[in-house]
Amino acid sequence: MNAASRNATPRLTDSGVIEDHTGQPSRYLTDEVNLHRFVGTIPSSVEHMIALENCNSLDLTLWPVAELRALRLRGVTPTVPSPA
Repeated sequence: MNAASRNATPRLTDSGVIEDHTGQPSRYLTDEVNLHRFVGTIPSSVEHMIALENCNSLDLTLWPVAELRALRLRGVTPTVPSPA
């Protein structure tokens, strides 16, 4: 992975879809420490909220779109290793 894709922030579309650095939809985000699963969006008259689940603790958190964009997250596609 090159530095540009490693540092690329996910793009949040107006409909709440998260895209990775290639423009593909991604349900998972990472900050290189934790893995988060995109659960959904909650429209609001005040601010659009994004629900993320921490894949380690299973905690669900709500993030305003502006705050989520400020975090250093990137979209990822988890893979399962093949059996040896």
